[in-house]
Amino acid sequence: MTFDNYIFDLYGTLIDIHTDEELPGLWQDMAAYLEYQFKASYSAKELRKRYLEICAEEEQMLKEWLSKNAHIKTKYPEIRISWVWTRLIAEKIGQYSGGKEKSPSSYLPHKYDEEEYITPQMQAICTYFRNTSRDKLIKYSGVDHTLRELQRHGKKIFLLSNAQKAFTVKELMACDLFEFFNGIFISSDRMVKKPEPAFMDGLVSKFGLDKSKCVMIGNDITSDVGVAAASGIRSIFLNTYDVTDSQINDSIKKLNIKNKDLYPVIIQDGSIEKILSL
Repeated sequence: MTFDNYIFDLYGTLIDIHTDEELPGLWQDMAAYLEYQFKASYSAKELRKRYLEICAEEEQMLKEWLSKNAHIKTKYPEIRISWVWTRLIAEKIGQYSGGKEKSPSSYLPHKYDEEEYITPQMQAICTYFRNTSRDKLIKYSGVDHTLRELQRHGKKIFLLSNAQKAFTVKELMACDLFEFFNGIFISSDRMVKKPEPAFMDGLVSKFGLDKSKCVMIGNDITSDVGVAAASGIRSIFLNTYDVTDSQINDSIKKLNIKNKDLYPVIIQDGSIEKILSL
């Protein structure tokens, strides 16, 4: 085992998940939920349309906020989905008048890197939405053995996931993974996502890691290999979704990696246990 610090992606790497936010029934259920819980009345079609509009608005405002407050000019902001549901409810019950100065993202958080606080009420909304849209949540074969072996050999294990805290913490616990990690970085907390190097660099800085002793393990060339290469960290690509060789090579080429030492190790069959022999 060459490395001291193993930084894992989550979805598609440790957990096999499938969600479908295009399901008409999902938006019917969410419209009924908002009506019953908050008297916020939407049709399913209207709710879906407004949800997407608010997501786009919040993302643009967050880009501007990060540039001004954290000096991060990024193509990869990560909004907090709680902002979206807050607006959806408030717009219907008269507490949101519109305009940038009223948006939750214009005053929350108060500083960059402030971890997301989720109220019980908002957690309930997000959990209902996720559970209704999700039809698969399975830990990949070999994950437990791999993580235990890393621990047994004194390695540190970290999570760097493009995800929403409101969903991900519960799913980590449901899959009995939470306790394996020495540190967890979720993009909704940090408000940027892979492949933005500030996301990786934040984890490295917080835990005082030596980049030369770190490796990123993930199933996506663009985000996982991309963030590692941009931060000067080596990577391992697990081909859990049967991506073709030509697709892998094309994706790597697009990253324009200058240092050949940062080209990923490719595990073609996606078997996570094979990282133990690297």
